[in-house]
Amino acid sequence: MADDKMNLIVDISTAATKYPNHLAMVIEDNEYTYQQLFCIVSRIYNIICNFKENVIGIAAENRIESYASILATLFAGKTYVILHPDYPISRNTNIAIQSGICCFLCSDVKCDILDPTLKISRFCTSTLISDFEQFPETESFVPPVITESAANAYIIFTSGSTGEPKGVPISRFNLNAFYRAYRNLSLHLNEPDRMLQMFELTFDVSVVSFLYPLTLGASVFTVPSGGFKYLNVIDILDNYQLTFAAIAPSVLRLSRSYFQSIQLPKLKYLVVTADATDVDLLTEFRPCIPNATIVNLYGPTEATIYCTSYTIPKSGIKNYNGMVAIGKPFSEMEMLIADEDGCPLPCNVKGELLISGPQLMQGYWHDSEKSALCLQTHSDGKVYYKTGDLCYMDKDGVLMYCGRMDTQVKIQGFRIELGEIEHEVKQFYGNVYRPKNT
Repeated sequence: MADDKMNLIVDISTAATKYPNHLAMVIEDNEYTYQQLFCIVSRIYNIICNFKENVIGIAAENRIESYASILATLFAGKTYVILHPDYPISRNTNIAIQSGICCFLCSDVKCDILDPTLKISRFCTSTLISDFEQFPETESFVPPVITESAANAYIIFTSGSTGEPKGVPISRFNLNAFYRAYRNLSLHLNEPDRMLQMFELTFDVSVVSFLYPLTLGASVFTVPSGGFKYLNVIDILDNYQLTFAAIAPSVLRLSRSYFQSIQLPKLKYLVVTADATDVDLLTEFRPCIPNATIVNLYGPTEATIYCTSYTIPKSGIKNYNGMVAIGKPFSEMEMLIADEDGCPLPCNVKGELLISGPQLMQGYWHDSEKSALCLQTHSDGKVYYKTGDLCYMDKDGVLMYCGRMDTQVKIQGFRIELGEIEHEVKQFYGNVYRPKNT
């Protein structure tokens, strides 16, 4: 039975105190121990814990300051929202206004993410950080942890059909429920392990890729932002002999022509996630990772990162039209295949996948209308999230993914609604060709 008191942030604090001199992160070939990382965290923590407001904006930069800002926000009991420098200023400003961020943390004074007319307290984390050498080895460096299970840990904004990003708030209760379930997967990992973080901080798989290794005292390796990302991933796996990697199948597809020259014998686990995975691709890649267990993990943002798992055997892989099965529910999570009226369907009959359990969000950020459309209370009193994914459950209780029920597609792990693109095109051409007298 999982421990209901298990707390991800507390376990990170414990690991940092236990392993101060262990390697915590490697970013752009720069190495940071747990003590060095948390000295930065403490500096940021001491600033933001004095804010009355709770929502903190953080720039998605591949820098130690960005990761330290996430940790400081979580330790301070506040909520973080990631804003990406490469996204349109209008989108970032929209998200900042929707979420009500009280300050924006970035490491580059030239960081131009928000509309300059937006009234927001903004400061640069680099002005708060001294050289690591100034901190003696014996200094207490881990700040206290503020734990409020009902408070939101983060808000991720996904695509919206009207051009308005949808905010998905994940509470600390949700995050800890996910943490318990993830621990129950019994992945044999500990402090010597070297683990990959390849995802943009705006994507929720980055949360587990970054935070989970820190609960173990393990090391996190991020992917450089320059060059071809898929080649950078393979290089890091090889050069640093990583033992764990969660990657999008698109990385494997793009690197397919290099499979014959890739050898990663140190890899213990390969998690494929963020996209449907095809059997042939994994079969071709398996000789590159002769000692690795491959696990397919599935989950919508609304249900906190992952909520089903399927350990992929070397032969007899369960699949639908070549797409690998998404497996069985995480502990404490419930899955239902339903018809258009929400009624349960029997085994081997396709329908919409509905999800319930402690990892499920309470509703979209300040949007009761969208929440009512996707959250459904059943006769058993449980609330289910309507995923829009077409699935069926086989006789062994394994879920098969058959595609989307709507017009939403995934590109390199990011969910894109075709209706949003259509909306923007209509807006553009409407503005271009609108008669002057209208």
